[in-house]
Amino acid sequence: MTWESFEGEYRKTGGLLFEDSLSHPGFTVCDWYFDPKEEEQILFSKNNSIKETIKNSLSKLDDYRKEGYYPTGTVFFELGYFFIEGLDISNSGLSEGTPLLQYTIYKQKKRIQYPNPSPNQLKGSHLKKMEVLWDKETYTKKWEKTRDALLLGESYELNLCFPISITIEGDLFLYYQSLKTKQKTKYSAYFPTKDSRILSFSPELFFEVQGDQIQTEPMKGTILRGYTSKEDEKNKSNLKSSAKERAENVMITDLYRNDLGRIAKQGTVQVTDLFLVMGLSTVWQMVSKVEAKLKEPFTWFSVLKALFPSGSVIGAPKRRSFEILRRLEGNDRGLYTGSIFVSELLDGKPWIRSNVTIRTMHLKPNGNLWSGIYGVGSGVTVLSDAEPEYEECLSKLKFITNPHLPPFEILETLRFYNGHYFLKNLHLERMEKTANRLGYPFSKSNAEATLKTLADVSKGRLRVRLLLSERGEFRGETFSLTKTKKRPTIRIGFANQPVDSKDIFLYYKTTERTYYTEQLEECKTRGVEDCVLFAANEEVLETNIRNLFLRIGKVWMTPSLEKGGLPGVFREALLRKGWVKETALYKSDIETADEILVGNSLRGFERVEFISHSIPDEKPKSF
Repeated sequence: MTWESFEGEYRKTGGLLFEDSLSHPGFTVCDWYFDPKEEEQILFSKNNSIKETIKNSLSKLDDYRKEGYYPTGTVFFELGYFFIEGLDISNSGLSEGTPLLQYTIYKQKKRIQYPNPSPNQLKGSHLKKMEVLWDKETYTKKWEKTRDALLLGESYELNLCFPISITIEGDLFLYYQSLKTKQKTKYSAYFPTKDSRILSFSPELFFEVQGDQIQTEPMKGTILRGYTSKEDEKNKSNLKSSAKERAENVMITDLYRNDLGRIAKQGTVQVTDLFLVMGLSTVWQMVSKVEAKLKEPFTWFSVLKALFPSGSVIGAPKRRSFEILRRLEGNDRGLYTGSIFVSELLDGKPWIRSNVTIRTMHLKPNGNLWSGIYGVGSGVTVLSDAEPEYEECLSKLKFITNPHLPPFEILETLRFYNGHYFLKNLHLERMEKTANRLGYPFSKSNAEATLKTLADVSKGRLRVRLLLSERGEFRGETFSLTKTKKRPTIRIGFANQPVDSKDIFLYYKTTERTYYTEQLEECKTRGVEDCVLFAANEEVLETNIRNLFLRIGKVWMTPSLEKGGLPGVFREALLRKGWVKETALYKSDIETADEILVGNSLRGFERVEFISHSIPDEKPKSF
């Protein structure tokens, strides 16, 4: 199925999409529920028998599933007053009309796979306005009260959350698809209801039931992705070894073990994975997995009574933490930190999936706009500090505010001569690191096979481009490569402005070379063949197509590239041999260096003639 055919069919049919855009790069695996039979919303009411209404609704979901229908829906955070032992929803103080449970019974369902659309196919919607409703000062005051509760022993961990007001203009279906390309997860959902639209990009599984097996994946612990491979791996390692983050994760994992123990066969509750670190596009997340066998056949009431709300979005112990957070936050969370669920029979047995509604927008029409709330939060323990926690919360907005990446392939350019690829293993090593950071599948054996196919039919000296697509497919291109009798001298000068060190494409080799191409063209207008790129602090990085090597005294050095710049394969080979030293270098070092060379794996070393436009009328400096 093409994207165009899927979009056309969906617009005619509608329904709930429960989607996995992570497992098969380049594609979305979609469970599509459509043809609604019944839709219902349960609101809090002081006058009605709300407890009986909730129980009857949950029983109806079980009955419809057994009859072969597809019950789906949303559970709102405030329903915790009903499910958490020791709390009483009738005396909760909730406002009249507070949403608690919403469900739609669908008659039909199909599973399809469609290719992810390109950004050019997703125009017609955008974020109109975003307002963080707690500034740092407000958050800090709330955080201090949260810490006081922890120090008094009222809770071991509290997941302090706050709302973000958002307004979207345009086509919400396209907006959902556009954000899904930036936040690839296994539990996304697009859920249109009578009076709202739900756009969920949740990476967290609340629970999944297949027959009598139940699995949960509590997610606790977050850190930003790094720009360089080194920084990214360091951040991942810091998350995995963080005493604070591990303490959070193990507390919530233990809470899940205890909760599952209430509905599981004795001796079947087990932690199958602990402290896994999962990479999303903007953050690393720590995840654990807890599994069990149900002692009784699945029913919504029994499972939600044991598990809801997810401990990962409250804290431990659950009841007291819930009460403290309701008081500190001062507002209903609504759908945020609740759940979206889908359910059906699979081979005659219940198959239930339920996410935790983080990274989720609940929007309602507002004229020609859509407005609503997007929540963020983080776990606070006695090891926490206010400022990092606030920054962690804001980091969870990045996938909304970051620009779309243009379509690109990962690229390596290799030198081929007499049946041999120069520095092939280092090229493939760098390509794999790039693929891991940018979320592309990589198979070294497939890469080797593609290069071998090219080698079998190629002769002479060639420039070979090995390209990797989002779907993990390799292809190769070959071009003749002439060898000059005399090594040329390259005229270089400084670029006319600093780079944007937050541009991810500065750190990894891909076909998205717009910035480099523009800089190169600008250089040529000044009679310079290649430009030395530099950061805002005047730290030099590389040239547009080469790495830099400076001799200062008797020591050869190369820029550290922590502020931007592609770590060349030729450069890496020299570093591993110990022939050059990696260090922070600045524009002044270029102008006073005893010797400068540039180089890459295609051409090797090249001499330079440096032209400094910062020193009027200075003659070019040759090396």
